[in-house]
Order: sequence, then C-alpha cells, then structure tokens
Amino acid sequence: AVHHIGGCGKWSVVGRCLKELEIDIEFLQLDPMDSIHFPSFSIDIPAEIDDYIDLLKNRFPSECENLSAFFKEFIKLYRATFSTGSHDMLIKYQNITYREMLDTFFTDEQLKMVLSAQWGYIGSPPHEVSAIGMCQMLVNYLKDGAYFPVGGTQNFADSITQKFIDYGGHIMLSSSVDRILTDGNIIKGVTTKKGGEIPADTFVSNIDPKQTFFSLLDKNTVDSSFLRRIENMKESVSFFLLYLGLDNKIDLKDLKRGFYHTSNNLSFSGNDWFYISVPTEVDSSLAPDNKQIISVVVSSKDNYDDIDDWVAYKDKMKEYTINYLENFVPDIQDHIEVIDTATPKTLYRYTLNSKGAAYGWAVTVDQTGPNRLPHTTPFKNLFLAGHWTNPGPGICAVVSSGWRVANMILNN
Repeated sequence: AVHHIGGCGKWSVVGRCLKELEIDIEFLQLDPMDSIHFPSFSIDIPAEIDDYIDLLKNRFPSECENLSAFFKEFIKLYRATFSTGSHDMLIKYQNITYREMLDTFFTDEQLKMVLSAQWGYIGSPPHEVSAIGMCQMLVNYLKDGAYFPVGGTQNFADSITQKFIDYGGHIMLSSSVDRILTDGNIIKGVTTKKGGEIPADTFVSNIDPKQTFFSLLDKNTVDSSFLRRIENMKESVSFFLLYLGLDNKIDLKDLKRGFYHTSNNLSFSGNDWFYISVPTEVDSSLAPDNKQIISVVVSSKDNYDDIDDWVAYKDKMKEYTINYLENFVPDIQDHIEVIDTATPKTLYRYTLNSKGAAYGWAVTVDQTGPNRLPHTTPFKNLFLAGHWTNPGPGICAVVSSGWRVANMILNN
C-alpha cells in the first residue's frame, strides 16, 4: 500500500543512504506529488515546493504574507529536526499541535484544510498530531519530492535485501524469535520458535516494543520505569485496505492519486478519508495486458478491541469502499477481475504491531521527539530502530532511524 516514497533524491535521506550502500533502484518522480480532494474543491500539489507556495498565494491572496512567513518557519523547523542536541525551534514547538501552529499563522479555514489534508500519511488529525511530526513528514515530501520505485514497492525492499546478502548478511524467513537471552544488562542471543539459538554481539529490534520487552524478554530483567513508559504509550491508527485488479476496458485516467476527504470540516473529527491510487498509471508493468490496479487506504474510526466479527467488518468495509469508488468510476464493479482486502487484524497478523498500528506510536505531542522511545535501551547492546523510535513513521523516517542506529553501533 505504499503509494510513493519521500526523500529519494541524491541529496535526500533515502537517496544518500542508497548511494552510500551502492543500492541501485530506479525511481520515477511524481508530479503532481499528490492531489487533495474535499467535497467542495480539489488541489493538485506540484512536485516543487516553490510552485506549491505560488499556487497557494494565487488561490488565497489575502494570506500571501502569512504563507511566506509560515513556510519560512516550517522549513526552519524541519532543519532543526536534524540537529543532535536541543534547538530553539524544537523547544518552541515541542508542545504544539499542528492545528495550533496553523492557527497562529492563518485565518482562512480552507487554507488550513489544504495544509492539513495529508495528515493521513502520519496517522493523527491536525488537532492531535505534533507540529514537529507533521513538519518532518510534509516538508520532506514538499522539498525532496515523492518517488515511485520502478517495479513497485516490493522491488525497493528486494533491492535492499539483495545488497544485504551481497555484503555477507543472512536473512531468515518464517523464523519467529521465541525468547531473547540475557546476562544482566547484556543480550547474549535469541532462540527461535523452531528451536534454534543465535548468539551475537549486537542486537537491533525494529518490532513493536511491547513484543520485545513484554513477550520476548523476561520482564524481571527490564528496568521497571522503562516498562511503565512503554505501557503508557498509545499506538497509531490502523487502516482498511482494498486492492482491485481491473480489466483493460475501463478508463481510470481521471482518477487522481491522493487524499479524498468526505467532509469540509477542518477538525476532521468523524471525517472519513480515502487514499486512492492507480499504480499502473505510473508503472504499467505492474499488471499484464494493459490491465489496471487500484489501491485504496481507508481511515478507520473503529476501535480494534470492539470488533468481534472481523469477517463481517471486512465485508462491510469492502462494500463501503467500492461504493465510494463508484462516485468517480461508474460501473467499476463490472470491471473487477481481482479483489483483495486487509483489515487492522491483517496488519496485526503480518507485523504483530499492537492493534494493527500502521505508524508505530501515534505522532502526538506527548510521543514526538524526546517523548518517543530512544534508540538505546536498558541493555547495553540492544538498539531500537523503526517507526516506534525517532524520528517517527514513514519510509524516509524509518530509513533515517536505521541510519542513526547503524552509526551509533559503528561509532561505539
């Protein structure tokens, strides 16, 4: 369900990492990088940030000066997130939601809606999401562009996997870890559910910390304050996902890739949204015989623990999503050849993320920056990477977390 990846230019985080590791992946830069749709209006977001600012100034002339001031501040805040120590900009915004930040710059509600419309990439609505977290995600896309790996997202993962093997790494599939073995504050090895034991000098965990510290480790070996911290953290949202394989007799060219919101209400409370994309429009090789693919991510307000019948939930959401697509592609049901779906339960099954969390911990004010889990742990040789740690969720941020941890280990 990855629609594009940020930061893949040669000077950006993902691009620099791939270049350093000599991983060769062909990317297509997307322009527009996204489209955003509300019941009353739509906007295409250009690939270049200056073009986007000009577009917004033309559309909202009364906010022209405020737009200049906002983006200057936003980019300054983005740069501050790369600093290693405390920074005045980070201190200024560490307790501010994105909605509160927008309110200090703008009065036009529609403009605030536009600047908030992509919050689904990070999982929390504007009145909850951290201004710093939203800035990291949004500026990364606006400054560094959005890219699609030729051959699909699986090709992105496969290329990294192959390079890891080329460098002498060994990957074990279907080999769940059963226990983490400790000696004081040192990790000695892991045992697998197949009965194997693997020793090592250094360990990196990128799974749900609840799995690492409550299921795989003996809780009595872990610092109690660290365990309490994890217990008190809240997971991000999960999603419903729909994938359609369509015949070649239907025209999808007017179905723009992007966020489709069902309400004009900026608070987005109770607001459904759909992220719709047609990956075969970008890379026709993804389907045979000029057939087409539609991928839809659907926001979910349902509480994971309240859903008793997952089959019924899946059927309800599938019908709801296809009916919504009918608004843009009439008679779409007559052209479906392949259909697949995933619920939060599916996300849990494949990742073991608590409640099918799509983005690790929620990117709220109290779980961003120093309030997110650090890369270090109470164990000297156990490090954390991935979207449960800093800088947060999204492929670019996760690559950045791995990059940081690798350097911590190498410099240790």
